[in-house]
Amino acid sequence: MRYLPIAIGFLLMLVSSPAHTIDCARATTGTEKLICSDSKLKQADDELGAAWGRARALLGKSEFKQLRQSQRAWLKTRDVHCGYGIDADKVECLIKQTSKRTLIIAAEAKSGPGADAAMVPFGRAQAGSKTAYKVELAGVRFASPLKAGEVAFNRAVDVLVKQAPFTEKIDFETAGQLSYIQSVSLEYASPELVSALVTTWRYDGGAHGNTVFSAINISPASGELAFDRLFPEAAQADLAKACRKQLSQMDGSKAFSDKEREEMLFPEYESAILAGVKNLSSWVFSAQGARVIFSPYELAPYAAGSLECRLSLELLRKLSTAAQYLPR
Repeated sequence: MRYLPIAIGFLLMLVSSPAHTIDCARATTGTEKLICSDSKLKQADDELGAAWGRARALLGKSEFKQLRQSQRAWLKTRDVHCGYGIDADKVECLIKQTSKRTLIIAAEAKSGPGADAAMVPFGRAQAGSKTAYKVELAGVRFASPLKAGEVAFNRAVDVLVKQAPFTEKIDFETAGQLSYIQSVSLEYASPELVSALVTTWRYDGGAHGNTVFSAINISPASGELAFDRLFPEAAQADLAKACRKQLSQMDGSKAFSDKEREEMLFPEYESAILAGVKNLSSWVFSAQGARVIFSPYELAPYAAGSLECRLSLELLRKLSTAAQYLPR
């Protein structure tokens, strides 16, 4: 019994200490030196390290090993993604990417009071080669799913992992390493609603890769949510109209003018917007309302990027017949 306080103290240290942060006295790479030179970036890195320490204490040996492999792959991807421009641009990029990763490793949502049941991070990774895809997966799942929605959420995550090209063989000459990078991040979580954004970047050869967005929306108690559980059919037209009116780019720039729509969007963009509105797998919720996200090529050419429209919580509550599932 005399060893119990020591064991408890060690566990608390493991949970609370930033076990994955950078030792600035030993910083050698350009990224490490940038992190140590900027207080905000260093704080973001410390927060990631603290989340990493908590995840290490929560996960089993096998799960943590897989997450660690994913984390190592992510660090390389992050450094490449943020390796352009002047140092100020790199710092901004690193803060953004690190903050996003922290939410995943901490299994926390961007907004909302949080789900009743515990959630944990997961990761999978595979080094690429001339005959195999580079695969990098990371996301969140329920630690011990019991309710129908919790089970449905984990089932959806399992499907995503199964769809990743771990076993696909490359039998042709490629211009670069074929890659598959996917994240499942919580946008909103409460006892009534859990909404996760699935971001998938895939390069299968050719001029460029492509990013596809989708979502997982569940009521923890009752299961997966669909449009007709939240809204009557008559609401489709009103929501599509609101979406068309203030369609904006992913970076939050102002809505398109009528002329810009005419010049850039595909002729059938109105029907595509309606299809997106009717499909809740295009929606992610937040404390402010919802975003309906359109991946490249859905509304406009690849160069236009991903587009979205934002629907206010006030509008959603006005049109919904099941407001108990909406954000508080």
